[in-house]
Amino acid sequence: MIRNLLPVVLVAASTTATGCGVFCTDTSLEARPASGTPLALEAVLSSDGTPVSGGRVAFYTRATGPAGEEGRLIAQATTDSSGVARHVVQGGEQALYYEGATLNGYKVTFDNLDEVNGVRYCSSSAEGSIA
Repeated sequence: MIRNLLPVVLVAASTTATGCGVFCTDTSLEARPASGTPLALEAVLSSDGTPVSGGRVAFYTRATGPAGEEGRLIAQATTDSSGVARHVVQGGEQALYYEGATLNGYKVTFDNLDEVNGVRYCSSSAEGSIA
């Protein structure tokens, strides 16, 4: 009985150790610097240098508050054919401030749970500056 279980344990351990690339395709996410009013927040999603269209990107504030580093969801946007997801904050940087926190910039995340264009992509994130 023990001999039958041992190969199963070894297979499970080797599968877990292989990393994200076995289960999904790597992505890269870039958060472009933002400034002005209105404030255009932009993220660029790519895989192996090629834009990924149709990916859902979330935009968050990046702030220091009473509990340390924190963030609040600003919006979500879908990438276009150039891999760019964009959200415009009409009130500019001022509209992102909230009581008790110091704004340090913004963060974008791509957390893919479904296939995009027939491909399962890995999650990625990046931080952007607001001037």
